[in-house]
Amino acid sequence: MLHFKGEGPGRESSPGRIVIIGGGLTGLSAAHALRSQGIRPVVFEARDRVGGRSFGDRVDGFFLDAGADFFCSSYDVAFRLCEELGVPLVRSKMKLGWYRDGRWATTTPGLSAASLIRNLPAAWSLELLSPRAARALSKLVRDIRRQSERLNFSADCGIVELDGEEEFGDYLERLGAPESLKVALRGFLQMTMGHVERSGSAYMRAYLAEMLLKGDQISVPERGAGALAHALAEACRDDVRVSTPVSNVVIRDGRVTGVVTREGLVKADAVICAVPATRVPEIIPDLPAGIRHALGKVVYSSGCRVVIGLDRPPLPPGWHGALYPEDDTPLLLDRSINLPACVPPGKNTLDMLAGRERAEELLPLDDEEITRKMLSDARRTPPPGSALPDDEEGLFTRVYRWPEAVCMGPPGMFKAMAGMRRQLRREVPNLFLAGDYLRVPSVNGALASGIGAAREAVGEDSQISRTAGSGAGGIA
Repeated sequence: MLHFKGEGPGRESSPGRIVIIGGGLTGLSAAHALRSQGIRPVVFEARDRVGGRSFGDRVDGFFLDAGADFFCSSYDVAFRLCEELGVPLVRSKMKLGWYRDGRWATTTPGLSAASLIRNLPAAWSLELLSPRAARALSKLVRDIRRQSERLNFSADCGIVELDGEEEFGDYLERLGAPESLKVALRGFLQMTMGHVERSGSAYMRAYLAEMLLKGDQISVPERGAGALAHALAEACRDDVRVSTPVSNVVIRDGRVTGVVTREGLVKADAVICAVPATRVPEIIPDLPAGIRHALGKVVYSSGCRVVIGLDRPPLPPGWHGALYPEDDTPLLLDRSINLPACVPPGKNTLDMLAGRERAEELLPLDDEEITRKMLSDARRTPPPGSALPDDEEGLFTRVYRWPEAVCMGPPGMFKAMAGMRRQLRREVPNLFLAGDYLRVPSVNGALASGIGAAREAVGEDSQISRTAGSGAGGIA
């Protein structure tokens, strides 16, 4: 039997031992919520570090984001946790370059009159001012505004009420969107690194609501999104066991009785499973068939990120990023433009992000080959006045692979998750699944889901339920 710190007569009182599987944002937020109530869980993380897809790396005075790198305006739970944990935020000011039809155009976010006028040349270059494109874009904006209470990333947005069987590609066809508009929207959405045309219409509209209509309200922790993961990890460090994978969750007579690690059986009165949906059936083989079927609705994209430390700006002056919506050229970012605290004085970074089929091609390669291929892709059509590095240039290089980068929210997933949670409460009442796939997939969804699972684990009347918002994400 595995024993861990905190057991024995001196341990703080709790309703029983709660085990959390997974030390990403979801698992850490669940642990933090439980600790705030005097309950000491144990968190088992398979890797040698915590943070999951929001892991923040630190290299020679640089603060790097390995995955998620910005917070949308409706990230209510994320903002509350940043305030509680003393993680300062800064407003992102994005100037993006777009490569389209052999030409470059730049945009800045915002819907003010001045911003719209400033972006007119780019709209013309991106072919968004044709009557057909303007009509389709107008319909899209009307739909988003009419359903704004449900099309966002807040903990209780209720997106399940809009979930249907329509893919985003079919939705654009129904609007009569021309190819020029589809390509431009893909430029925004490729930042999710997924097959956006096959994602659910409601989920993609929620993303566009934030990026198109509220792009000037995006915030980021001043040392990167990974700073929140680091703060949560520090708050929960005494309860986390890294390099300790869970191989099996034991269910007897409709209740979880424990989990199995390589060190043995750990008894548990409740388990919060905070791993990607695709991994849940592997470690909980005795799940009811209906729950396994629902989990099969969850689809992830692949992603690959290369970060190179530099002693000069890689992009044109003031540019935050460069987008290539027509092909698989990686998204290029210089995060030091918005986040000077992430780099030492006089230094910069070049982040290159690839998704979809290109990421799947890159993932099996070694780090040097991935870096070489992505730099080669970027050099085909470099932004004007840029200073992209050579293959061997750079103060350091880090490569991050994500076989499951972003939950893509396919049609019907939100309704399937709502039904799954109801079934789980009936059939295995002390097992709680948590993850961004159970909310609107995002950093905020991951955090809200973890806090919601903690609330359920200790009972509906606990203080946790009052500090986590609804925790239901509209799919309770």
